[in-house]
Amino acid sequence: MLISRQFCMLLTLFVCVSSISSATQEEEVRWQGSVGGLGFIVTFTPEEDGPGYKATLDIPAQGLSGAELANVVYSETEIAFTLSIAPPNGATWRAKRQVGATMAEGVFEQGGNVVPFTMELAPEGKVLGPRRPQTPEPPFPYDEREVAYTSEADGTKLAGTLTVPRDDGPSPAVLLITGSGPQNRDEEILGHKPFLVIADHLTSNGIAVLRVDDRGIGGSTGDMSMATSEDFASDVLAGVHFLAEQPDIDPGRIGLIGHSEGGIIAPMVAAASDDVAFIVLLAGSAIPGRDLMIMQLAAVQRSIGRPEGNVEQQIEAQRSLLELASEGADLPVLTAAVAELTRIQISNLVEGQRPSTEELKPAIEAQARLLTTPWWRFFLTYDPRTALREVQCPVLAINGSLDVQVPPGPNLDAIRDALGEAGNDDITVEELGGLNHLFQTATTGSPTEYAEIEETVAPPVLDLITNWVLQRMTEE
Repeated sequence: MLISRQFCMLLTLFVCVSSISSATQEEEVRWQGSVGGLGFIVTFTPEEDGPGYKATLDIPAQGLSGAELANVVYSETEIAFTLSIAPPNGATWRAKRQVGATMAEGVFEQGGNVVPFTMELAPEGKVLGPRRPQTPEPPFPYDEREVAYTSEADGTKLAGTLTVPRDDGPSPAVLLITGSGPQNRDEEILGHKPFLVIADHLTSNGIAVLRVDDRGIGGSTGDMSMATSEDFASDVLAGVHFLAEQPDIDPGRIGLIGHSEGGIIAPMVAAASDDVAFIVLLAGSAIPGRDLMIMQLAAVQRSIGRPEGNVEQQIEAQRSLLELASEGADLPVLTAAVAELTRIQISNLVEGQRPSTEELKPAIEAQARLLTTPWWRFFLTYDPRTALREVQCPVLAINGSLDVQVPPGPNLDAIRDALGEAGNDDITVEELGGLNHLFQTATTGSPTEYAEIEETVAPPVLDLITNWVLQRMTEE
């Protein structure tokens, strides 16, 4: 998702711990809790070569999963651990409990803040984290197999899951393309698995689906940090070729479904290859990245209630920063520009809650370094309409009306106009009311709602995609 690369800062990390089940030295134990309303889950595992424990932390609301913890203490009377990556200099939990107790009490410390918390031990087998009722569970009414193939462009190995209907075949198929940032094959975010939900619905209705780990994620090799959207497009094309070689897939009915950045990549592949029979753009953008990021910042800030004057100041600072990045400015210049944008953003905070310049320094430097990476250099200057003007296959483009990451109006208009210039007469463009960037039924569309919403993908969206594909790919 584009928001994963947006200029967002974790100003203060609050966490609390609730319980999971007691464990012996031989078994894994989990605790869960919350601090300041932000829930977290800690998993303790016995060290293989010693008497101690190692541990990982999940904070579903912030998309943190499996973060390694330091200074881990887990005993019958004491629990302690540190999240080293939390700004400015790590966050530490320290708690005490009675021998045999399933509850512990202690304090959480970060950046001078000290907050009390309690934590519980959860029963073995208990499902932790937010409810995600749409996540499908086996047994499935279709076949599922693990697959791997190699990108012809540079030898990157790509691993994924192929789901195939149990019918006479060969079946139409789609390849799912993730949004920006490191994504696994389910495009997992905040406990949601949207690509798993989409794949389950499509395959249950007769459409094979290939969903794939991004470069360097899960079972795939490669270095995402050095890749651009063009590299991801070559990975997608390799997936199309892989599908065409499968005996239960119809090579003439293979399409692409791309979400967010995936909605930029799908037209790039379709414009370059006649092997793509159709594309579906889910919140895909159609304007240069530099313009999109300014729109996104404004929409996100307004969705969380920032004063209009401050939003306008942020827009001007963002515009200056992105112009510098697009022109290839060096790191010190970019760092100063990020610092100015950050100064404006934190001016909204109440006195006493604002982090110091020293506390924010690591986050500012990290954001500036990101802007020098190949992905950012390409994204800021690339115009998606270049590929859209070459797409001749059927296209479905949809956005939620509450999408603040890829605002629907200007992007859907640009998609429609570019495809019109291509002479493409099989296009369906729709703005869907009340849905956010993830196509959840939302209230404001703010990214802060993503974790709170139990719905992963609104059912009408699943039906719309499935029916549109079947209408175009059903053999007469």
